[in-house]
Amino acid sequence: VASIQQDLLTLGGRVYMTNITLGSSPPKPYTLVIDTGSSDTWIASSAFQCLSKYTQKPLSQSACGFGDLYDEGESESWEGIPSHGFEVRYTDGEFLSGDLGIENLEIGGLTTRQTIGVVDSGWWIGDNISSGLMGLAYPILTSGHQDLNYTSVVFSLFEDGDVPPIFSLALSRPSATSSITGGLLALGGIPDIPYSGAFVTVPIRPIMSTTYAFYSVPVDGFAIAPPPAARGTTRPKIANFAKQATEMTIDSGTTLIYFPDTVADYVAGLFNPPAMYNKLSNLYIVNCSSKAPRIGVIIAGQKFFVNEKDLLNGGAVASRKGWCVLAIQRQGQGDAVLGDAFLKNVVAVFDVGENEMMFAAREKY
Repeated sequence: VASIQQDLLTLGGRVYMTNITLGSSPPKPYTLVIDTGSSDTWIASSAFQCLSKYTQKPLSQSACGFGDLYDEGESESWEGIPSHGFEVRYTDGEFLSGDLGIENLEIGGLTTRQTIGVVDSGWWIGDNISSGLMGLAYPILTSGHQDLNYTSVVFSLFEDGDVPPIFSLALSRPSATSSITGGLLALGGIPDIPYSGAFVTVPIRPIMSTTYAFYSVPVDGFAIAPPPAARGTTRPKIANFAKQATEMTIDSGTTLIYFPDTVADYVAGLFNPPAMYNKLSNLYIVNCSSKAPRIGVIIAGQKFFVNEKDLLNGGAVASRKGWCVLAIQRQGQGDAVLGDAFLKNVVAVFDVGENEMMFAAREKY
């Protein structure tokens, strides 16, 4: 069990965040989105200018929805890197730019001198809580890796050897009694949280022989069973994807799950009534009261099922009351991804010392 266990916050089970501090005398608290699908850590500046996603025209600062803003001029421990700026873009169209520098960052009682971006302009779909993002993937993905050779924050925390190079996530779905409690981030081991069965272990796949970037792991296939058929209705044609081997990226910064297209289409068709594909949004939407199939991801021979509560991304879609976004979507030309809808059903252990991942089930809690 890890000695350092950091509480997570969530916004509707769609975004997961944690608290850190930056600076010194005294350090100030901020909330950052946790993202195992990227490596940069950045925070919005007090001088941030929100820009239109499409025209880049200035918008009000509040339009980008940041929480508390950081002022590098007020921090005695900030050390700018004038020779390099900071710029990052995300696949959903968000873009940010600003300064690069080194600052004291503390999380769970551990402090490191961390290279971070301080963004002063761009477009961001904020939640009015988080001030930025903490990337937890391998250092090669940091924006200044080639020139500056800096590491992502978890690797910085592990550098002195005081904490074993392992971190874990146990994301929790919100409940009526705790709408923002989001689970645990453990540093140095696994979280003290109930799980069922034994852990299974799989290798993290490098992008080249010994070069690691994303937390991409081999998936054996998918265990999919239709919901019980209503009396007098025809049962759907059954397809078997149990041996459809797929490499999938474990990404806490992605809300949904992205399956190979044929698997996603099959899943969508099993809902009763079936999900419908919206070409404008490139998303499957489904009646929020549809009966769901049983869906599992097979990793190292073990089936990890996704709770029915996590299969429908709640809330009205495109102003259509009673419709939900399906949590399982087509990967299309992108990567296959296991996002938060999957991670809420497992304890996920990232052993960056051995370049392995471990999973144990916690579908029901």
